[in-house]
Amino acid sequence: MSRLIYKLKRKFMRTCGNSINYSTMKKMLKENPNIIVVDVRTEDEYMNNHLDGAINIPMQDIDTRINKFIKNKKDVIILYCEYGGRSRKVKNKLQKMGYENVYDLDGGIEAI
Repeated sequence: MSRLIYKLKRKFMRTCGNSINYSTMKKMLKENPNIIVVDVRTEDEYMNNHLDGAINIPMQDIDTRINKFIKNKKDVIILYCEYGGRSRKVKNKLQKMGYENVYDLDGGIEAI
């Protein structure tokens, strides 16, 4: 029973909010080259592997560094991490800070 609850909770977490899959992300980037892609993993993780064109702002630095890279709170932002947990937390934080168009990559870089 707890396994079923876990699966349902995970499915709900993925479908609520502004989570997108990789195919949707590629389509969005093709339609709007001004989208800002942010890798919220550590600098070491970023250096090891990252998406082309992504900037690195580790989750723990998001409060102090986000406005250095993104001045307009209406810009479209896509966040990603390894599996999707950190990017989802950062998405929620940015939305509370007033950023209006924030998405997270469902499943993170591992889902690609």
